[in-house]
Amino acid sequence: MRFLFIAFILIFASCTKDKVRLHEDFVFGYAGMQNLKVYKFTSDTVFVSKNYPSRVKAYFYLIDDYEKNKINEYLDSIKGNNFKKEYINDDVVDGLYYQFEFLKSKKRVYVQNFESEETKKLTEFANYLINLSARKKEIEHSNLKIDFGNVDVFYPPEPNPFE
Repeated sequence: MRFLFIAFILIFASCTKDKVRLHEDFVFGYAGMQNLKVYKFTSDTVFVSKNYPSRVKAYFYLIDDYEKNKINEYLDSIKGNNFKKEYINDDVVDGLYYQFEFLKSKKRVYVQNFESEETKKLTEFANYLINLSARKKEIEHSNLKIDFGNVDVFYPPEPNPFE
């Protein structure tokens, strides 16, 4: 009888356990070697767009509670920082560019070949997300109307033919 009571408590406790959620939906994009990938993180689903906005297909993968907790730790660690909108090193032509767009706070941070103590946590977070996505099996998604935020910064402006 005692075993049944303990089993009931364990089942009840596991059913009432709060599901881990991301603190904030956000969009992460990165470019390197002329490739652009954009990820939209919502709850337990990550939507993926390759070569956005000229994509033909969209993809998604799921993240587990451990991964959500890790992402939440990064979100907490950068939440209090007052980052500038852009960190750009014009002296480096080729490299890794990345951008975080935090949808709730309407904040965007773009980093282009810039390394400093101030951007160290952002770079760690970017590397974690890139490595996480490299391990995931992406599944094709039919909805191409997913809003992947503003990625204009990844595209150089077209030259004006009249200048």
